[in-house]
Amino acid sequence: MSQRDSSADQFARPLPVLVPAGLEAQRTKILALVADAPDVTFLRGRGNIGDDLIHAGTRRLLADIPYREVGTWDMQNAHGHTALITGSGGWCVPFHYQLPDALSLIEERFERVIILPSTFDLAEPVVRNALRRTKAIVFARERQSYEQIREVCRAEIAHDCAFFYDFGPYQRPGRGRLSAYRGDRDSKRRDLPADNCDISQTCFGMDHWLWTIARHDTVATDRAHVMIAAAMLGKRVEYHGTNYHKVTAIAEYSLPAFPTVVHTEIA
Repeated sequence: MSQRDSSADQFARPLPVLVPAGLEAQRTKILALVADAPDVTFLRGRGNIGDDLIHAGTRRLLADIPYREVGTWDMQNAHGHTALITGSGGWCVPFHYQLPDALSLIEERFERVIILPSTFDLAEPVVRNALRRTKAIVFARERQSYEQIREVCRAEIAHDCAFFYDFGPYQRPGRGRLSAYRGDRDSKRRDLPADNCDISQTCFGMDHWLWTIARHDTVATDRAHVMIAAAMLGKRVEYHGTNYHKVTAIAEYSLPAFPTVVHTEIA
């Protein structure tokens, strides 16, 4: 084999990666909650590619049980025993326009409701009031959200369901640095790097998004699921927070054992 062939083989070889502590115990716990359900409905919301990764990870979590999938915008005929509401940031001040209002309708139509691991901000009255009324089991995906909701509802804590996705096909060494900072009102940055590419807005889908991350060896971001995907692909990840706690809190809860994931200050 030539030196060039050997280098190409090395570039394509999958890298070993870590998983968050307790992830398999979490899988067992969530599946036990639906084990006796005569029917299960997975309710997902709208979102960007990061939300697509959550949905894909949730499908893998549920792969061995029968269930149906319904959009929260299309629930005319949705009813049954157990509803699993997608994990998301849809319970926070910037993004509370879908799920809190839908929760009461979902609880009317299903006997049991479980909100999968999400970020919560009770500074938003609509979110606070929805959780005070609910009988659902509510999973926070990081400690800061859990501390907010634990006295308000039936609260649990678990990792973001994106961690259940099979990242194996995309695991490979990469080259170069990807700056993937958000450019919307949730950014804390006054300026973006000249080479910035907000891939959650510019990529054509999740496959394109994952391959874009996979091709690089360092990823700098303030998007939670770019951070998660890059960490699970074995990249060096440089992250900082946004105008609310989601990104830093997920990193602190799920990624403390990942040595290549580092918090950085905004330049």
